[in-house]
Amino acid sequence: MSEPHVLLLTLGGTIFMTESAGGGHAAPDAEAGRRLAATAVDGLRVTARQLANTSSSDLRPHHWRRVLEEARAAVDDGAVGVVLTHGTDTLEETAFALSRLWDREAPLVITGAMRPASAPGADGPANLRDALIAAADPAARGLGPLVVFDGMLHLADQVTKASSRSVSAFASHPVGPVGMVDDGRVVLLQRPLPRPAPLDLELPDALPRVPALIAGIDEDLALLDHLPTGAIAGLVIAGVGMGHVAPEAMDCIRRLLAAGIPVVVATRIATGGTSEHHYAYPGSEVDLLAAGAVMAGFLPPAQARLLLQLLLAAGVQDVRGAFRDAGPGRTGALPGPGTP
Repeated sequence: MSEPHVLLLTLGGTIFMTESAGGGHAAPDAEAGRRLAATAVDGLRVTARQLANTSSSDLRPHHWRRVLEEARAAVDDGAVGVVLTHGTDTLEETAFALSRLWDREAPLVITGAMRPASAPGADGPANLRDALIAAADPAARGLGPLVVFDGMLHLADQVTKASSRSVSAFASHPVGPVGMVDDGRVVLLQRPLPRPAPLDLELPDALPRVPALIAGIDEDLALLDHLPTGAIAGLVIAGVGMGHVAPEAMDCIRRLLAAGIPVVVATRIATGGTSEHHYAYPGSEVDLLAAGAVMAGFLPPAQARLLLQLLLAAGVQDVRGAFRDAGPGRTGALPGPGTP
């Protein structure tokens, strides 16, 4: 039998960067990319295709569209899985977007590195090898896109970048990694629940304009009243606590909602998510819901912004329902010994 085939797509990032002489600034390096693209895993045939070699802050929706086109074609042609290398700065955003768009059972695994390829202790080779193993492992099928980093597997719709420096840079909220790569195979730590249905969307070159603002003391959002009509398609607020804003901000929020502009409220707090029932004072979640705003649940502000953009681009009318379907996390503990 022929070896299983995995397609490696590369968008660049730190994993394909080297430092200048003397350990100076890191920059994209085509030669580093060629070396890493030659990473081998016993019993696996890997082919590599470079789509870009850039920092992840410079990526756009058309890059996602190309990734999806190439990945779908490879899987339909017999590849058992696909790996995508990506800069870590916005990796969580690409992962979330792909989690709403990937419509195949085969794994689509995203990885990167925190240290340049030339640095002592570079983490890129190990991350890439683990990602290739995960992409070919039947245990990863049907989980949707995954992020593999520092030996751990994260569901793409739950992963966040938790450190700007550590090689263990990613975490999953609210329930932790779904698995790990150990001894050349995927070990699942939780049982994933069914995935949300993929959005029926042909990605445009630019997503609808949705700014994200941070709530806090003395923030009344009045600057939004000075925007030209049609300047924004929606708004995400990183609220305080369980998703609260200053009472003075409610007038602006109500004006936006009356104009047909959806407002989604997440929380700026790292864990815990938003509520829909704990508080009922001006600017609380109960007040926001009564005005017509949508609470983001466990989605962080960056992912809430992306989901709203994708929903608007797809013409979805029930924004509140779509955010509720995003759910509090789609995993449960694996059964213990003797558990049916």
